[in-house]
Amino acid sequence: MIQRIKKYINKSEFVSNSLTLFTGTTVAQIIPVLISPLLTRLYTPGDFGVLALYMSFASVLSVFATGRYEMAIMLPKKDSDAVNVFFLSLIISMFVSIIVLLLVVFFHDTITLWSGNKRISPLLYFLPLSVLSLGSYKSLNYWFNRSNKFKNIAVSKVVATSSNSAISLASGVADKSGYGLVFGWIFGQLSSMLFLLRKMLIELKEVLKMLNELKLLHFLNDIENFRCLIFGRNY
Repeated sequence: MIQRIKKYINKSEFVSNSLTLFTGTTVAQIIPVLISPLLTRLYTPGDFGVLALYMSFASVLSVFATGRYEMAIMLPKKDSDAVNVFFLSLIISMFVSIIVLLLVVFFHDTITLWSGNKRISPLLYFLPLSVLSLGSYKSLNYWFNRSNKFKNIAVSKVVATSSNSAISLASGVADKSGYGLVFGWIFGQLSSMLFLLRKMLIELKEVLKMLNELKLLHFLNDIENFRCLIFGRNY
């Protein structure tokens, strides 16, 4: 019976890919559950509140990080077109991160006051990095989805939670400022993005061969076409 199941899984690409993603997601969810008793002893409810506040800032801003163009990576029939959309989304992520940095620098006190929590003040300067890492991860995630390399996606989720947990625990023991949870989350998101980026750099030569500067400029000058692809002609 077990042998039949294994043969069925090996034959079915969909089942195999689904199990790979399921396994990675499950492991990634188990790690925080296992260390949560330790974190609750090292950090106060207020520390978790700061983490939730920072995550809300980063999550909302990350929606604009790629202009939602990462969704278009899956649409083109040709990989050469998909590569150009991928690099376009990365460029937008960098641009949005710079805008976030400028907003933080010039409106730091206003944002801190608006948040209602003074402890978020020094963490605001890390928002551009979080926006860049989250936006880039989204683009990389869609690229590996298109390439059917689901193992890399699954491993990246485990890398994120394990890095997050390790930094949070280490910071909780060594530093009593309470910012370890936020630094752990930032490092976790950054490490998962860098993991996928490293995997993509391995095949960089093949990817760059498909990159067409004229097409990329065309995409930059004709952004509305991609909005129509994603949201429909009536957008």
